[in-house]
Amino acid sequence: MPVQTNCPHCATPCLIGEQHITQLVRCFACGQIFRLQGAAAPPVHEAPSTFDDLPMPFFDAEPSKTKRWSLDIGSMTTAGRARPCNEDAYLIRRQAWAGPDNPTELILLAVGDGMGGYGGGAHASALGVRSIQAALSPFFDSVLTGQIRPEQAAADQLRAALNKASQAVYAAAQSDGRFKGMGAAVVAALLWQHKAVIGHVGDCRAYHFRQSKLQQATKDQTLVQRMLDLGTLKPHEAKHHPAKNELSQAIGRRPDVVADICQVSLARGDWLILACDGLEEHLDHDDLRREIELALPSACFLADRLIDVANERGGKDNCTVITVHVL
Repeated sequence: MPVQTNCPHCATPCLIGEQHITQLVRCFACGQIFRLQGAAAPPVHEAPSTFDDLPMPFFDAEPSKTKRWSLDIGSMTTAGRARPCNEDAYLIRRQAWAGPDNPTELILLAVGDGMGGYGGGAHASALGVRSIQAALSPFFDSVLTGQIRPEQAAADQLRAALNKASQAVYAAAQSDGRFKGMGAAVVAALLWQHKAVIGHVGDCRAYHFRQSKLQQATKDQTLVQRMLDLGTLKPHEAKHHPAKNELSQAIGRRPDVVADICQVSLARGDWLILACDGLEEHLDHDDLRREIELALPSACFLADRLIDVANERGGKDNCTVITVHVL
């Protein structure tokens, strides 16, 4: 007989099979790990694990006790107060459907920060995020028709889409002298069922916030970050280093790029933030964590607030954010 309990992380009701009592299990709702010590004992938290093949508890069939996966998404962009135009771009594609299986949702988020001048930067970032969406359209179709599950291919698909975006921007730069040398930093994410696969090229970032702790999910592809990794530069020297904006990779600078890919599990109450470097210019790690903690539980409110703070503190650069709140 299965034993009913509540996940100690998100309180979702679960049914634990007898064969899994005293073993590690992963909550089907929030993805976190816990252990039921015995039929009459309360469940206990366990340290995070990198293993994805842990058994998941059965869903409690009583609908009134459960809440479906839901995301609140906000976005905002600004040219700032010092730049004559905005060379950033962002894209949100949200596809939800219901059929014989449970209601399902697949979401694509992308932020691009262009460079190149004379309109080249704006063209590169816009073309880059559009190309990512176009490259992923067959993947969306395959998930919709049930031919593939997102977890089977999301990372590879996102990596390939970023590379195709670089090829598209590079080809455009070669064919039109006005856009010679243009490029873009890009961060993109695929979200589904409490998971996010994130890919990036350049210094656009993704942040993950949970229970007052903020982590930068991505690592900048910059010369300064490389020096930090090698130990030739101290963290306190990085912010004002003259080469802080020099990218080691950018969409469109070469036909092919090597995107960094990471995965984040999302639980109720979490925030995921995608942003260009214009946000980091004015809000450091502690500033961003504080703004998230003080924000209303509204993704649009937080997006507006972050842009307002960046502008209030000088608005030296274009700034674009996509905010995601897990409900």
